[in-house]
Amino acid sequence: MNPRTSSPASHVIGLPMEDGAQVEAMFAADPKARFELHWHAEWSVGAILEGRCEFTCAGERQVAQAGDLVLMAPFMLHTAGVSAQGFRMVMLYVPHVWVGARFGWPQGQRSALRRSVWQDAAMVDALAVAALAEDGAQVGRLLEQILGAQTSGELVAVERHAGDARVEAVCDALATEDACRIDPGGLARRLGMSREHFHRLFRVAVGVTPAHYARLARIGRAKALLREGCAAADVAAQCGFTDQAHFSRWFRRCFGVTPGNYMART
Repeated sequence: MNPRTSSPASHVIGLPMEDGAQVEAMFAADPKARFELHWHAEWSVGAILEGRCEFTCAGERQVAQAGDLVLMAPFMLHTAGVSAQGFRMVMLYVPHVWVGARFGWPQGQRSALRRSVWQDAAMVDALAVAALAEDGAQVGRLLEQILGAQTSGELVAVERHAGDARVEAVCDALATEDACRIDPGGLARRLGMSREHFHRLFRVAVGVTPAHYARLARIGRAKALLREGCAAADVAAQCGFTDQAHFSRWFRRCFGVTPGNYMART
């Protein structure tokens, strides 16, 4: 199987690894794909097989092209758009628990990244071949090599910390289901400040508005519920979306597949 000539449709599958963990593999082949600003709770490891991808990660503009590997840590805000013509990549979402156990990181911490994009055509091909063959054991071995080479010894917090205790408290609240429904004005009142001041403080510290952050929290919660087997209609209602169609649009904008496709393949 040649990963540079195989062209699977955009879809996601679950790959069991040797120790019982599972990595999700998304195969993207849509040249019109545009990913809204979002994050993943997992490590994101991508192999660009064809075309070009321009994206921002943690506020920095990045470019990846065929033969490049992409690495993003959990909870890093990012967005992406791909080349207008042919484009293919495989993106692997790796549980932090698995990575942390491999490298002996303390709970709630991870190593800092050395870089987010680098050229390694041989590793790109090897990773794509293993993922397309659904060889979870080999995928796990390759991921360990990649993460070992591109993480430093400097430990940082896994989840994003805003730097202001008041905003961090709100971020923690927004990560829960009920808090996702609290309006920004209500959050500002809880912190004892005007809505305008709260918006400025929050956007500087976190990188998005409170309303956008709440939407991302809902999407993240929805993904976890789908993985647990909850029906898409129930997830949409639980996570505060207007209806199932609204939920499906936002899920696809962030993760590249519909909720139904995600549930069927994982």
